[in-house]
Amino acid sequence: MTQWNTSDFDEAGRALGHDIHTQTCLPRQLNWPRPVMEGFEMAAHQGLRRQSADRFVGKWLQLRLNAWKRGRIVAADVTPDLLRQIDVTHCPVLRVRLTHGTLQESDWSVDRLNNDGAYAASNLAVMSVKANRAKGTLSFDEVHARVKQGRDGGGLSCLEWQRMASLMLGPAYALRQHEAPRLPLCAPLPCRAVRLAYQQIQRLLTEGCARQAGKNQMLRAFYPACGHESARFKLEALVHQVHEGLKLIPSHDERWDVWLQGGVMDAFERWLDSLGEADLLRAAAISGYLSQARPETPERLRAWHLPTRGYSPQLC
Repeated sequence: MTQWNTSDFDEAGRALGHDIHTQTCLPRQLNWPRPVMEGFEMAAHQGLRRQSADRFVGKWLQLRLNAWKRGRIVAADVTPDLLRQIDVTHCPVLRVRLTHGTLQESDWSVDRLNNDGAYAASNLAVMSVKANRAKGTLSFDEVHARVKQGRDGGGLSCLEWQRMASLMLGPAYALRQHEAPRLPLCAPLPCRAVRLAYQQIQRLLTEGCARQAGKNQMLRAFYPACGHESARFKLEALVHQVHEGLKLIPSHDERWDVWLQGGVMDAFERWLDSLGEADLLRAAAISGYLSQARPETPERLRAWHLPTRGYSPQLC
């Protein structure tokens, strides 16, 4: 399916039916929508060769079918290869090992992090069915409100809602990151999803400060963003806090909890607040360079179809 520039919703359904026929061995399903059936039968009439789908192709086709039935757009950058890239072994929200095809709440699912956007590479995460269902149609603000209430509910604990908020923050503020609240980065971010500059810095510190050599590397990397001696002192205090905090984390998978320890987030806030506007931009550029990340732009976010909340324009 091409990027949504033809606005031909039926043709997208036919393309899906064609792909179901050529990339799976599924028989025709009588409950498929008419355009999907037409695409399937056209491919069958052409005698195109069929092949068995792996779980990534199967998930890609299932995602497209479910999205098509709801009038949702699936961007061209959502492919089986993308799903392989963003796949994880554990749910980032519940931290349980993900299962596949067991019809349990631990099964893997692919969800949009910003519910007002289409299915696009920079708006997706893999999580458990349970976490996906709990999130449902909630916006970031609604999830963040649950965190601030400090209570379990809605199928998740307060800590699990915090992890969900970490995942949703970047996509929610993709075009207005200066308005974003500062949150502890208590969950690993999807490798292709939008993340804010300060989240990128948190990620680098978490992954780099476990050892003394990495701690020193982070100091050297971010010193150029410190325009005065006070900022350098605050950076040193922050890196020291993260380094010492990581020593107390028993498991590598739990290292993100360092941002929930007393003093670590405060040290991060003090360092950020000590930086002038030019220094903040320099710190963001450094984090982008170290992460080999590309800046998000309004042009690339057009694939999200935010003006139509991710729906086909034909159906709005």
